[in-house]
Amino acid sequence: MIDPFTAWMRLATAGFDISRTGHRASDLMQASGEVVQKRSDMMAAAMRSPVDGNYVELAKMVPEKVEAFSSAGIAIARQCWAMQAAFLAEAQHLGALFARGRAPSMAELIELAARTTAYVVTSAENMAKLGAVGLAPVHRTATANARRLKRR
Repeated sequence: MIDPFTAWMRLATAGFDISRTGHRASDLMQASGEVVQKRSDMMAAAMRSPVDGNYVELAKMVPEKVEAFSSAGIAIARQCWAMQAAFLAEAQHLGALFARGRAPSMAELIELAARTTAYVVTSAENMAKLGAVGLAPVHRTATANARRLKRR
């Protein structure tokens, strides 16, 4: 059985994880703005002088976005699938408890309470992780681009 202090600490940690994801989203917005500005300048320069355009950099724009957002989608789908599987396991357990055709015993109710508490805490942790895993590939790509373009 999960004790209340452990449950509270795990929920607090999930809250801090959500906060960290928010900070990463802020970093992503700043890095994206820098990359858009640099690449817009490159496109303007290429339109003024097509021979001198930085086509190597401009050719990276679509493939890197497809890769980053595909990775993010896959990560989110995996996380959602794991969360759905946990929900179904809990629903099956509850269904089996009610299908016995009698009132649950005190021991069964205590086990149900412990199981439900653990499920709720784990669900909160998984929800906190959901944003982080979805943001990570896009954040990684955008911040790497911003660092690389800043050096030029």
